[in-house]
Amino acid sequence: MEIGKRILETKQKELNIYFLGDMHLGNCNFDEKSLKESVEIVKNDPNGYWFGMGDYIEAITYLGDKRFDPITIAKNFKIRDLKDLPRKQMQEIYQMLEPIDEKCLALLVGNHEEAYIKYNTSDIYDIFQNMFKSKPQKLGYVGFYVLGIKNRKGTNKVNYTIKFSLNHGTGGGGYLEGYPTNLVHKVFKYTYADINVMGHIHKLVEDKKEITTVTSSGLLQRKPRLWGVSGCFLRTYVEGNTNYFEHRAGIGGESDVGMLVARLKLHSEGWSGKLEKIYSKTR
Repeated sequence: MEIGKRILETKQKELNIYFLGDMHLGNCNFDEKSLKESVEIVKNDPNGYWFGMGDYIEAITYLGDKRFDPITIAKNFKIRDLKDLPRKQMQEIYQMLEPIDEKCLALLVGNHEEAYIKYNTSDIYDIFQNMFKSKPQKLGYVGFYVLGIKNRKGTNKVNYTIKFSLNHGTGGGGYLEGYPTNLVHKVFKYTYADINVMGHIHKLVEDKKEITTVTSSGLLQRKPRLWGVSGCFLRTYVEGNTNYFEHRAGIGGESDVGMLVARLKLHSEGWSGKLEKIYSKTR
C-alpha cells in the first residue's frame, strides 16, 4: 500500500482523469494502434491527466516462467532481444507514452511486472518510472492518491480534494455479465475513496452511487462515489495468432480495448463527475 498526492493549480472548471493499463506490449495481440489513439486523446486534452494501471508489458521470459510460449511473442522482437526482453519492452512502451509523460499522475505496478521482479534481479517497475521526465509517483500494486485542486484567485487554500483508491486488480474468472461490476465493488469493499478504479480483468466498467452524509456544520450532503475497471490494449481474438486469453473461452470472453476516464466538474458546492468508457475506434 502506497499513498501519493499532488496539488494542481488550474483555472479550469473541468478535469479529465484517464486510466490506462493492461497494455501487454510484447504480446502478439498487443493493439498498438489503439494505444496510440488513446495517447493522442490524452495529449490533446488541455484538462487531461492520467494514471498508469499496470501490466504495461508482457514481461514473460524463457527463464523458468511456465507461461512462456514463443508463439505469443510479438513478431517485431528478435531472438537476441530475449537476453533482456522486459527492458526492451519497457523502452518501447515508454516511447509510446512519452507524448503524455508530463500529464502522468502516478504509476501502478501490474502482476506481470511484479512476477518478473520477484523471480529476477531487475526491477523493471523502477526502471520504467525513471524513464519519465516528470517522475510520477509509484503507487505499487494498491494505493491511494489524494488530488488537491486550487483554482480560485486570492487564496493559497486547496479548494477541492478528490481521493482515489487504485488497485491493479484481481480475479477474472467470472462467467456472468455482471461479474466485472460485482468484482470491482468487492475489491474496494474495505477501502473508502471518491473514485475507485482497478484493472487486470481486461474489461471496461463504470458505476456510480450517491452517498448521503453530514457536514461538520450539521448539514446533509450528497457526494458521488465512482467505481470502474480500466480496460486494456490486448485483443483476445486475432487471426493468425494464438493468445493465452483464447484458452479461457466462456470465462474471459472478448477483451474491452480502450480506457476509462473520470470527467470531473468543479463548482461552488464541491465537485461532481462520472466515469466514462472510451472504446477503441481502431479495428
